[in-house]
Amino acid sequence: MLVGVVTMKSRPWELEENYRRLEGWTRAAAERRAEVVICPESVLDGYVFNADPTSTREGMLEIAQRVPDGPYLVRARELSRELGIYLIFGFLERSGADLFNSCVMVDPHGEIIAHYRKVTTAGEYEITPGGALEPFDTPLGRVGFLLCSDRGADNCRTLAVQGAGIIFIPMDGSGGPDNTEKMRWRARENGCWIIIANTWSAVIIGPGGELYLEKYETECISVQIVEPVKSNRTPFRARRTDLYEPLAACADEERLYDEDGRRTPRGREQMEAGRRKALASLKQPGG
Repeated sequence: MLVGVVTMKSRPWELEENYRRLEGWTRAAAERRAEVVICPESVLDGYVFNADPTSTREGMLEIAQRVPDGPYLVRARELSRELGIYLIFGFLERSGADLFNSCVMVDPHGEIIAHYRKVTTAGEYEITPGGALEPFDTPLGRVGFLLCSDRGADNCRTLAVQGAGIIFIPMDGSGGPDNTEKMRWRARENGCWIIIANTWSAVIIGPGGELYLEKYETECISVQIVEPVKSNRTPFRARRTDLYEPLAACADEERLYDEDGRRTPRGREQMEAGRRKALASLKQPGG
């Protein structure tokens, strides 16, 4: 299958402008016969919960999308149906009073067939961590999703041992050649494809760690062939799971998440410290 990777840097709060650019790049990918198009993390709202340290919960709730019928999700579903493609993109989600950093996969019929919420939300202001790390069965096979800082070794392995043959990773920033090298090891160790759409880089890595695409450029579309993987058949049978209890038992008092996946007092302190630092930078000359 042909996969199109969009790199673009969105403007905080400018949903209409961001969506129009997303649509333009998606159409460009479809013109090059892409069957799947993946866009960056929070591409719709411009990563507003970190990009703008003055953002408030009330303001974010106003622009956050509901799944499946938020206005921009409806437009994205119509676009997928029109072009006959699978479309993956990130956005700020609202569910009740909670805000999530989320992404969806829309199929060529305009239906949302996968919906993922970021689980390691680091210092993202007002964002509730997601509560599931599971792959989805799709016509492309069993696929998994991670968002940027989710891409640690344990999270990749958790998806792979559940049969994910492809892991899609929308990102905002970070990345770079060092990250690409780390993700090559993630792919090799887990026998799965890893496909990254960042604000300034596009990366596709094969199950053996082979680099099919490595491009560091923003405002562009890259299209590459990816061999479909129906299910990850990497042999994990030699794993000594009876010895893995320490992986799940965290005795570190400095940990950022509790047993229910919520931020600990230390996690909340880290988040607020990040916001204070960002606010202070706005007061500096040129800030």
